[in-house]
Amino acid sequence: MDEIFSGALPLYQHVRNYLEDLILEGQFEPGDQLPSEKDLQNQFGVSRITVRRALQELSNEGKIQRVAVKGSFVLKPKIEPMTALTSFSENMIAQGYNPSYQGAEISIVKPSSKIKDILNLQAGELVVCLVREMLADGFPMALQEAYFSERIYSRQPSLFAPEILNNISFYKVLEIELGIHLNRAEESVDAARAQADEAQKLNINSGDVVLTINRTTFDIDDQPIEYVKLTYPAERYRYKVELFRPSKTDS
Repeated sequence: MDEIFSGALPLYQHVRNYLEDLILEGQFEPGDQLPSEKDLQNQFGVSRITVRRALQELSNEGKIQRVAVKGSFVLKPKIEPMTALTSFSENMIAQGYNPSYQGAEISIVKPSSKIKDILNLQAGELVVCLVREMLADGFPMALQEAYFSERIYSRQPSLFAPEILNNISFYKVLEIELGIHLNRAEESVDAARAQADEAQKLNINSGDVVLTINRTTFDIDDQPIEYVKLTYPAERYRYKVELFRPSKTDS
């Protein structure tokens, strides 16, 4: 193993890189258990501290999950958003997952000042709140908390029954059923700690890092249609953007 320890990197980084290469090459697939800490110590001739640091690095990056007593297990690659205005369902399908929903709840509420401003609502106008759990291959992937004007809901209330929203993309309801043409969205991403109820639904530990994505979606007339907060476990999802260098004209 001397060849993997060449260079100026710390020992734990060499071990981490070696294990990552094995995962990328498919020698360890999602769900597989990595060798025990003791086996890795013997294999690489390093200390337990070095092995634990290497495994912790991989865990922090969402590549493995460390389970007390049982060991370390390879995770599926993190899901990334498409570089387009897509629904959760469209994004999951494009990456080879089967999307589904559960626990849909609909309520008509008085908007907060924030929601009122974002959706450009009139005085006294109510909003509809949709909350549900979003799954990929039957596994909890995100929590959705969406708000839209009661005017949209009142056009066809039957479309917003929980039994329907547990089986269809919200964007499909808006575009196909109601003829609302979505055009663009504004998003912001923040890191937070999972609250107890969020952790339970997402099958993670309370206090684990989550990504909260706040999106406002606009129609072709540039009117705000929906404000949604999506909560993803950081171990399963990472945010990706594509950046371009602005063109410059030399004077």
